[in-house]
Amino acid sequence: MDGPLHLFDSISYPQTVWAKKKDDCDGFAILAATLLHQWNPDLNPVLVTAMTRPVRSSHTVCVFASPEGGLRFFDNASLKQEKYKTYKEIVSRISEKTRRLVCWDVRNSESLDMLEFHKE
Repeated sequence: MDGPLHLFDSISYPQTVWAKKKDDCDGFAILAATLLHQWNPDLNPVLVTAMTRPVRSSHTVCVFASPEGGLRFFDNASLKQEKYKTYKEIVSRISEKTRRLVCWDVRNSESLDMLEFHKE
């Protein structure tokens, strides 16, 4: 069973992640989203989080509109080259090695406003 300490987390500021050169998945996701948005706002970077069982396997990535069409994502510091059509396809990919997908959401990378929420 997951302990309650896995429930406490916060997203680091992009400049903190940049300075430290290390963080967890949501820190890298917000850094990638911030850099992509500054480079080209039309890429529409968002944060996609899959909440899973066990909780410690939950994951956040930066998803953006590829200039060639479709969606791509940064998984920590790694750009995934495959193209996806939907956020759900990306969630399936990032949660494939977990026991169970509980829910997932899509958030605006600047305001953190929720754009979509899905319960499985």
